[in-house]
Amino acid sequence: MLKLYVFDRTNGVSVEADLSKISDFVAASGTVVWIDALDPSAEEMSLLACEFGLHPLAVEDYNTPHSRPKVDEFPGCYFIVVHVLGFDAQDEDLKTAELSIFVGSNYIVTAHKNRVPLLDRTGKLWRNDPGLVADGAGMLLYDIVDGLLDSYFPILDQMEDQLDELEDAIFQSNGVSSAERIFKLKRSLLVFRRITAPMRDVLNVLIRRDQPLFNEKVITYLRDVYDHTLRVTDTVDTYRDILSGAMDAYLSVVSNQLNLVMKKLTVVATILISLQVISGLYGMNFKYMPELYWRYGYVYVLGLMAAVSAALFYYFKRIKWL
Repeated sequence: MLKLYVFDRTNGVSVEADLSKISDFVAASGTVVWIDALDPSAEEMSLLACEFGLHPLAVEDYNTPHSRPKVDEFPGCYFIVVHVLGFDAQDEDLKTAELSIFVGSNYIVTAHKNRVPLLDRTGKLWRNDPGLVADGAGMLLYDIVDGLLDSYFPILDQMEDQLDELEDAIFQSNGVSSAERIFKLKRSLLVFRRITAPMRDVLNVLIRRDQPLFNEKVITYLRDVYDHTLRVTDTVDTYRDILSGAMDAYLSVVSNQLNLVMKKLTVVATILISLQVISGLYGMNFKYMPELYWRYGYVYVLGLMAAVSAALFYYFKRIKWL
């Protein structure tokens, strides 16, 4: 499905249904043309390539999934791949969706497989402020990318809450069950960094002063987005360090619990071995044993066992093994 927006400084904003006039809108001065393509078919992509003069390699790249953001330069056009993120706090799983952007001096084509609410908000912003058209498609690109980066921060806040809960859970009695959560968060943070770190390279290309598509004002705004990217990447790295510390704490807790169990088993084994020595001593089949024919010999042996057990229990209690 293709949705065509024409932003004109004189006539305001219009949503056009006739896609055959795209090239006419692009050729007009003082306009910014934006097409939002939701899961476009091969025929629709061919139409866009023809109307906007998109490079065949750029169209081919759209049909190839990319796990990392990227930017390719073509004559009069950039092809940019970014990712929309979502975080499922219940499953602690990071969801990703690819967003491809073709951007020229006065047009933008956004193509994506799934609905992206961010684009709806950006469209509403531009419809309410026609003055944004003066800075061309570069300002529209800024609003899209800036909104995308801003959407990462609530996800980071959710992950921070998960990390706090995880650190508390590690030191509880059921800390062993935290292993799965640690690895899930670690995988999510790895995906997060794989998506945010290359954004620095993408923006480095866009803010170069030798490129002719964007004016100085747009470059200044894109430089601000670059700073946001650094903040996101640094935050992700910080959370990864915290998670590594949580993993070390988890291993320490598990090791400590194992030591406590081994201590208790050692105490039990020591007491039982002592009793076994006594019972084995009086179980020997010698004919002449002084206590063999005692009337209270059985009671004596049981008392001896109880006394030895109590003495060992007191000793281990005193050295805090119990």
